[in-house]
Amino acid sequence: MLDRLRTHVKGWLGMAILVLISIPFALFGLQNYTAGGSEAPVAEVGDYKIYQADVNNAYQERVAQLKQQYGDQYTADLFNESAIRNEALNRLVQERLISYTVNKDGYIASEQEILEVISGLDVFQKAGQFDKQTYTQLLRAKGLTTQAFVQQVKSGLERDQFISSIVDTTLVDDSEVDDFYRLSNQTRDLRYISLPISSVISGVQLTEEEVLESYQQNEHLYKSPQQASIDYVELNLADLMKEIEPTEEQLLSFYQAEKQSFSEVGRRRASHILFEVPDGASEQTIEQKRGLAESVLVKIRAGEDFASLAKKFSDDIGSAKTGGDLGVLTNGMLDNVLANAFDALNVGETSDVVNTNYGFQIIKLTEQQPAKVRAYDAVKTKVTELLKRQMASDKFYQMADRFAELSFEVPDSLQPLVDELGLSIKHQGLFSKGQGEGIAAHAKVRQATFSEDVLAGNNSATIELEAEHLAVLRVNTHKAEQVMPLEEVRSSVELALKTEKANRLLSDKASELLAKIESGAMFDDLKEGDNLNLVDLGPVTRNANSVPAVLLNDAFSMSRPSEDKPSYKKTTLGNGDVAIIELSKIVDGDLAEITEASRDSFKQFLARLNGEVTLAAALANLSVAADVVFANKAQ
Repeated sequence: MLDRLRTHVKGWLGMAILVLISIPFALFGLQNYTAGGSEAPVAEVGDYKIYQADVNNAYQERVAQLKQQYGDQYTADLFNESAIRNEALNRLVQERLISYTVNKDGYIASEQEILEVISGLDVFQKAGQFDKQTYTQLLRAKGLTTQAFVQQVKSGLERDQFISSIVDTTLVDDSEVDDFYRLSNQTRDLRYISLPISSVISGVQLTEEEVLESYQQNEHLYKSPQQASIDYVELNLADLMKEIEPTEEQLLSFYQAEKQSFSEVGRRRASHILFEVPDGASEQTIEQKRGLAESVLVKIRAGEDFASLAKKFSDDIGSAKTGGDLGVLTNGMLDNVLANAFDALNVGETSDVVNTNYGFQIIKLTEQQPAKVRAYDAVKTKVTELLKRQMASDKFYQMADRFAELSFEVPDSLQPLVDELGLSIKHQGLFSKGQGEGIAAHAKVRQATFSEDVLAGNNSATIELEAEHLAVLRVNTHKAEQVMPLEEVRSSVELALKTEKANRLLSDKASELLAKIESGAMFDDLKEGDNLNLVDLGPVTRNANSVPAVLLNDAFSMSRPSEDKPSYKKTTLGNGDVAIIELSKIVDGDLAEITEASRDSFKQFLARLNGEVTLAAALANLSVAADVVFANKAQ
């Protein structure tokens, strides 16, 4: 089946299709939102039904992602709600299609794979190691059981196996690489005449009626931003730490239990003689090196000077100059083989020949300072800090669940958080969606404040401002956005209107110039007497930073010129100037310049693109096999 799919999605057509497709897959996939009940489903994938509530949840999740992605730039009218809802429905269907195939074809994630994923996640680690307490606390704070989370990881890995079986097995032939290189490294010889808006805008005249009409038609452009003040309650680990005063008995008990945290690192000074064995060395070479090492060890045992022998025989040029001295070594600097060899030595003793990753080594322990626990009085400040953090952390996670529950159970008041958890209600003055001070400096706070649910009078969901710092808020006062009086924005209205009129004048003038060109006028002669600017860009590439972006995009969409007649196009630049582009020559990228390394890189890139198009086609085929039925598009 995959071979047939690839036949239809290869090449540039496949990549063009890809631009229209978005298939974002994460490790854990989308949540399963099962509504059930007697409600009619909006879609069915085999025996699985997707309900409107499922789509609503998926829609809210997508909106939350967009808010996080765009931050202060996000507004409710930035995206079409209907399009996002349909996208959410399609993603739920895709998710079920993949699950359908995973179950049908028997993809299985092993326990070892699941363990490696979980233990490798940064959020569950402390000091570079997986920490079980952190793992369970974070899952509890998110309302997940370990069993449910393991199942999510397992499902995600199995989905990934299915996706990789298509995306990572797609092949690209040399002709596709050639096409890609020719087009991506293409140059176009360009010139353009610009008609500067500054040459006409000062002469544009406006009537009061035009200004008033423009203001009324574009009132949405002249609104003051909505503002709100909030009441909020914080649950902050740092605040809890300030309230905790451990007793001397608690501090001493913690010190005794965590002595390893207050130890001075052990130090050793050592020397070695290295008999290096290169990777891939023959058995004969290995045995020659081993024999040499053994003969040098005999000399050492006979009383010859270790440092002199290191200078003569060691392949470690750096240390050989100093008699094999490796300097001071701390725990963790040596691999297990060498560490074990050193552990067996007393100061002044020399090891047998040790077989390591580098070859054969003879090592000598010259100094040793064992690890020792620092006295309690010397580390009392650190002990206090660590114990307070531990006690506060335990209290924080105990309170966090109830913190979220209370704000949800009593959505019209923050008082239960005060009464039960002993927290306090704080106030933040007016701020807008784009800017705020204090706690409103956090984008998450501003997004929550101006959400529909909170503006309707409900508490916000729990907001994670930082690690171990939560907040819940509700609106105190709200000022809706208002259209500013004309007199306050008159200068902006007049400038916009003058710019619009000037653009029309320049566009008409540019059309007249294009007509002259079609009648035989020379491009170089057009600027004479018309106060125009002629700019010769020469050959430019698709990513030329020195060329206005609009002009570059239009130039690379123009048709190929004939040998004796350039192509022309009118465009409006970002600064309001109107330009006429002349495209006189197109030169494709030279295939002789592709290196083997570049060709391999291009193949990987194109294989990924074609693989994702193949995946889209596979999902389309699966939708037929799984009998996908849409009742109506999401409402």
